[in-house]
Amino acid sequence: MAAPDPATRRITHAELVHRPGERALAARVFELLGCRVKDRGGHWFTAFVDPAVEDYTTNTLYASEVTPGQWAFEQTLAGRLTGDLAATADVWTAHVRANPQYSFHFGMRLPTREALEQAIVDIEAAAKSDPELAGRISISGVYRPEDPGAATDTMMQVFVHTDVLACGLLTFGQHIELQWHVPR
Repeated sequence: MAAPDPATRRITHAELVHRPGERALAARVFELLGCRVKDRGGHWFTAFVDPAVEDYTTNTLYASEVTPGQWAFEQTLAGRLTGDLAATADVWTAHVRANPQYSFHFGMRLPTREALEQAIVDIEAAAKSDPELAGRISISGVYRPEDPGAATDTMMQVFVHTDVLACGLLTFGQHIELQWHVPR
């Protein structure tokens, strides 16, 4: 049996949503993550995971405004997070934020450790000094290969939490893992 064409089995994209009116802010978050954003107008815009490669069919992130139906649902859900439901949600979200590697997320590989360390600096600076991103983006965990608790000694992981973009519900936010792999 012949080996399959390596280009036939790839993750092509992830589709994320943002709140109404936050298209430019969503693009800024992708840029903080090291992506190159291209907005050609229309329903969605594109973030190229590898900023040097403009391939709309592979290794891309797309973002569009949340649909009116999802937005109405999320606003209703947020309004009903009271009492026992709010307490349960608080416990769960605290666990997810403290242990991001054990919850839903997606990851992107960065080319160097220096690029990943710079991403940490940039994200933390934006979280403190950018009024639109303060409280909306943060680092949930940094796991360096030499640190206790690291998943492996061959990779560095940084988990970024944001509620600006999500592959699901914006109400609970999204974790995005940035990683660097130790050269062999």
